[in-house]
Amino acid sequence: MNLLKWVRGIPIFLCLLIGFPDLVNAVEVGSGGIQITHQSPIAQAGGSLDFTLRLPGVVANDDQIIVTVHEPVINETGFLQSVNGQGLGGVLASRTIDVSDLDLDAWGLAAIKFPLTNNGDEAIRVARVGVYPITIEMRTASQELVGRVVTHLIRIGDAPSQRLALALVAKIPHTTGHADSKENFNTPSAWFDLLVRHFDIPVSVTFQPNRIDHSVDETTAEKFHTTKTQHELVRGSFIPIDEAALMDAGLSGEVSTLLKIGSEKLRTLGTLAPPTLWVGHGMADTAQVDRRWQRGIREVIVEPSSLFPLPATAPRGPVEILGVDSNVRALVVDHLSSRKEYDTAASEAHRVLTHLAVIAFTQQPTPLLVLDLGAGTRDVDFATAFLKGLTYLDWVEPVSASAAITKSLLLKDGKLQQYRLRSHPSSTTENFTGYRDAQRYLTSFRSMIRDEDASEHDQLSQKLLFSLSSDSSKLDRETLWESIVSRIRVQTSLIDIPPDESIQLTSQKASVPFSFQNRADIPLRVELRIIGEKLTVEDFDDGESTTLVLEPGVTTHRFQLRALGSGSFPVTIELHSPDGGLLVGKAQAAIRATTPTGVGLGLTIGAAVFLLVWWVVDTKRKKAPHQ
Repeated sequence: MNLLKWVRGIPIFLCLLIGFPDLVNAVEVGSGGIQITHQSPIAQAGGSLDFTLRLPGVVANDDQIIVTVHEPVINETGFLQSVNGQGLGGVLASRTIDVSDLDLDAWGLAAIKFPLTNNGDEAIRVARVGVYPITIEMRTASQELVGRVVTHLIRIGDAPSQRLALALVAKIPHTTGHADSKENFNTPSAWFDLLVRHFDIPVSVTFQPNRIDHSVDETTAEKFHTTKTQHELVRGSFIPIDEAALMDAGLSGEVSTLLKIGSEKLRTLGTLAPPTLWVGHGMADTAQVDRRWQRGIREVIVEPSSLFPLPATAPRGPVEILGVDSNVRALVVDHLSSRKEYDTAASEAHRVLTHLAVIAFTQQPTPLLVLDLGAGTRDVDFATAFLKGLTYLDWVEPVSASAAITKSLLLKDGKLQQYRLRSHPSSTTENFTGYRDAQRYLTSFRSMIRDEDASEHDQLSQKLLFSLSSDSSKLDRETLWESIVSRIRVQTSLIDIPPDESIQLTSQKASVPFSFQNRADIPLRVELRIIGEKLTVEDFDDGESTTLVLEPGVTTHRFQLRALGSGSFPVTIELHSPDGGLLVGKAQAAIRATTPTGVGLGLTIGAAVFLLVWWVVDTKRKKAPHQ
C-alpha cells in the first residue's frame, strides 16, 4: 500500500523538478576535489576563455570534464545565486573534454582553452557585455557526477562612461611564518614587492612600524620608498596598542609618543596618509573611535561588524558614524561574495573581480566600494591575483581611501545615512601602578646622571614604553616593571652617606666636613638635606638643601652649621634625587653644642657684667676708710 502511494507520487515529484528547476540546483554539490588555479580575468570576442584546473588525485582516462556557459546574470542578486549554482540561466554553450585528452602534469593540473566569438558554432558565443556563469563538472563514463565548481566569464566591450569607484585597504601581517608553512610566503616583503609592481593602483596600507626593520628586507624597502607609488601608509602607533585602554588609564602622553615614533618610522618607508584617517580592521568600537577623535581622527574605515545594529548590506559610500562623544565620516568595508571551500587564491580573487564587474555593469548610479585585500583568510596570493586582474577591468576605477572618504555622504530619503558603533566594555582591567612606579624611578634616576651617561636609562625607558604593547602578556609587563625598579634601586644603593655619629660644636657656628662614597662608575648628582630643629646650614642653596655632584670614590664637602641651642639633639641627613622623587639614602647624627647660645649666652654675659660691677663697687667701698 505504501509502495503504491510512493510510485504514484513519482510523476508529481518529476513535475515539480520540471516546473521548478532551481530545486535541482538547490542541492549542494561538492567540488569533488576540482579547483581552479588560474583563469583569464576578462575576455572579449576574438579572444579565448583560459583556465587551469586541478583535478582530483584519482581520475580515470574515460572521465569527462564538462564546461557549460550560461546566459549572463542581470543583477547582483542573480550573480550571488549563480555563485551557489542556483538560478542559472539558459545554456549558451557546452563543451565536453575527455580526461585522456588533457595534458595533465604531475600535480594534476590541466590547462583548458576555449575560443570566444559573437557568432558561429565552433566557438563559445558571448554576444554582449556582461558576466556569464560557467559550471565545470567532472563525470565518470557512466555520467556519475564527481564534482562541480562554478566560475564566471567577464565579457568586456567599449570603455564605460562611468566607472565603479573602488578603495583598497590592506593590513600587512608582520609575521614571517615558518619555513614549512604557507605563511612563509605571506611575508611583508612579498606584500611590498607586490605593491611596487602595482604602483598605480592606490592601496591604503596598515603596517606595524616596529616590524619594518625586522620583516622587510632592505632592497624591498628601498624600492617601495623610491618608487613613486600611489599607495599611502596609514599612521599608527610604533607598537600595537589598545589606544582606548591606555588613554582611559591616563597614559595619553605615552600614546602620543608612540604615534609620533610610528609616523616617523613609516615616513622612511613611503608616503603617509592624512593624520585624520584611521582604518579599524575589525578593532573599531565606540571607545576606540571616540578616543581617536580626541586626537584629531575625523575619517575612519570600519568593518560592517563594527556597526550596531549590523546592517543587512554594507553601505556603499561615505556615511556618518555616531559615537558617544564624536561624529566621524566612515567608509564600510564590503566583503562581497564569500569564499568557497574549493577556492584557491586565484578563483576567490576572480570571483571578487566578477562581483565588482556585475555591480559596475548593472548599478546606476555607480556606488563606491571598499575592499580589504587582507581580510579573513586572504593573503598575498589573493592580492596578487586580484590586482593583476583589476588592471584589465576598465569598468572599475581604483581611488585612494583618503580621497574616497571625502566624497558626498550617502542620503536616504533626503537624510544623511547615519550609523552607530558597537559598544564594548572597558578594553582592559589591567593595573598600571607598576608602570607608574617604574616610570617614577626612571625619571628620578635621569635627574641624577649626565647626558653622556644616559644610555642605560634610555634603553630602560624604551623597554618601559614598549611594554605597553598589546602583544605583551600581563605577566611579562609586570616582570619588566619590577625589574626596572630593582635596577634603579641597585644603582642608587651605590651611594653611601656618613654613618651615624656624633658631631661636636665648640662654637655657635662651625665648618663641619661631610664625606660621601659613590661606588658607581659614573658621577651622580644628589640633593643633600640636613634637617634638625636646633640647627641651620648657612651655605645651603635654599636654606634647606643643596645639590652635590659625587664623583666615583669618596667626596668630602664642608658646610657651615649654626647651633640654635646648647646640648645634644638629633639631626637627619638625607640624599634625594634632584627632582625630589626618590630617596637615595638616610642617616641620623647627634649634634653636641657646648657653647651657650641665645638666651643662655645673654644671661651669662649679664651675670658677668653684674659680677664685674659688684667687684668694682665692693673694691671702692673697702678702700674708702683709708682715705
